[in-house]
Amino acid sequence: MSENYHSVMYVFAGNNESGKSTFRNLLIDKLGVEINIDPDGIARRIDPLNPESKRLEAGKSAIKMVKECIKEGNTFSIETTLAGNTAINQMKSAKKGGFEITMFFLGLEDVRQNIERVALRVKNGGHHIPTEDILRRHTKSKKNLINNLELIDNLLVLDNSNLDGELILESVQGTVTFEADNIPEWVDPIRKKLK
Repeated sequence: MSENYHSVMYVFAGNNESGKSTFRNLLIDKLGVEINIDPDGIARRIDPLNPESKRLEAGKSAIKMVKECIKEGNTFSIETTLAGNTAINQMKSAKKGGFEITMFFLGLEDVRQNIERVALRVKNGGHHIPTEDILRRHTKSKKNLINNLELIDNLLVLDNSNLDGELILESVQGTVTFEADNIPEWVDPIRKKLK
């Protein structure tokens, strides 16, 4: 990672149930990141018995926290499906503020795995995500990644189909620095956009 930056924005991205939260929780202490902005966690703190009812409030709070971190130059992490514009705009703002952007993009070989994992989460008391949202995000998150690669200083693409978070591709400043022997089909369009 470059030493020209003083602050880092860590982005854990991918479709629902790709393993973003688990991966972030395993890695965050090793990275030394003290500010981890998680709307789901915020909603649980606001109303532990019914966090679903506080998702909008938690989302607004998370956006405000990101703005504050960027303004103050504090290293932080976020989690996103990358299917909308919010995280992209936050990355643009952080970049303008002199931040280094490091993204861990997690994906699964087949979107049916995402759908099955969400169903299992619901069965275990977690929140539901409509199937049509998962299907839309499956395509949109990769498209947004590909269209915004220039914002990302360090990109690590991981395949979590087998729950092992296998590193498939790594790039620094858009140049591939690591490539697995076997590139899953879902990673191929990302690989083709890198040097």
